[in-house]
Amino acid sequence: MKRTLVFLTIILFFSPLVFSQNLEQKAKIGNVQAMYDLAKEYYSGIGHLQNKANALTWFERAANKNHIESMYSTAQMYDKGESTKVDLRKAFNYYILAAEKGHFASQLIVAQKLEKGEGIAKSDSRAYLWYRVCAEREEQIACRKLGDYFKEGKIVPKDHTQAKFWYEKAVEKNDIEAKASLAYLYVADEGLAPNIEKAKELNKEPLLKLIPTSFFVEGMVNKYEVGEAKKKAAFENLLKSKQLGIDKANYYLAMMYYNGEGTPRNISQAFKIMETLPSVYDYEVGYIMGNAYRNGEDIGVDETKAIENYKKSANADNLESCRALAEIYKIGWGVKRNIKESRLWEHKALMLESPTSKDKKK
Repeated sequence: MKRTLVFLTIILFFSPLVFSQNLEQKAKIGNVQAMYDLAKEYYSGIGHLQNKANALTWFERAANKNHIESMYSTAQMYDKGESTKVDLRKAFNYYILAAEKGHFASQLIVAQKLEKGEGIAKSDSRAYLWYRVCAEREEQIACRKLGDYFKEGKIVPKDHTQAKFWYEKAVEKNDIEAKASLAYLYVADEGLAPNIEKAKELNKEPLLKLIPTSFFVEGMVNKYEVGEAKKKAAFENLLKSKQLGIDKANYYLAMMYYNGEGTPRNISQAFKIMETLPSVYDYEVGYIMGNAYRNGEDIGVDETKAIENYKKSANADNLESCRALAEIYKIGWGVKRNIKESRLWEHKALMLESPTSKDKKK
């Protein structure tokens, strides 16, 4: 009985060793699967003493013989600097080889590295294409990223319907950031009808996780609610979202400063923000600033700034700004009297006022 136990113990002890030796022999004569299996043994320490340098050697040999999992494993080791110096370029090269052969994890990593410019030149267009590949099989992160591309109009035309479609795919997989972004679409008033109740429900978890976009959403939800406390909360949340990099908050903060909503009225602070807003806001903001500088509204009359802002607004097809400019040039307020210029602005005002023009704007 004792001899049998000793014999079995010897077999159990030497069997893995013999197997590993056979594996190494197969690897050395060019068996690709054996190379990969041997690399895994060296990496994990099963069958051999753990030796990650040897693991990398065999992973890389197998990768260079088109073994897909070895490409991924080699990329991971160069990416993390395991038993070698970090080499992001080499890592990317192996990830892209695996990705092109259909390796799912590598495809997502390639998209992320192209987006960040890690180990390869940054390329939003190439990143988008790889995210699209991953999103088509409903990868959670990739679906959210496609939503971002369509929401921001980056590489693809801005399309909040498409953004909503992809965010909803990510939300189905409980992606917290996608919940915040979908809630954003319901309060941003940029192509989708506002839905405050949906936004409020979606935003609960992101707000607990302190997702930057969630503060913007919460601020906008507060804006729609009644009461001074809610307006104050709206201002505070929008200010927090601005500090966290949500540029969309700037417009609403400027208007709240201007109107004294949720914060004491502060025209100079409102205008400081308004001056940084993109041209998409010229229609409204230019008219507000033009009027304020023309009338000396808390900031003193400034003829040059009034005309400059009216022109921004008028060039964005604001009817009232066109009329203001027509009057300014007619009477020579702040500029040399110019009847020809006055008529040009009056003509544009008439064109904007015509039913045909109104239909076109719709």
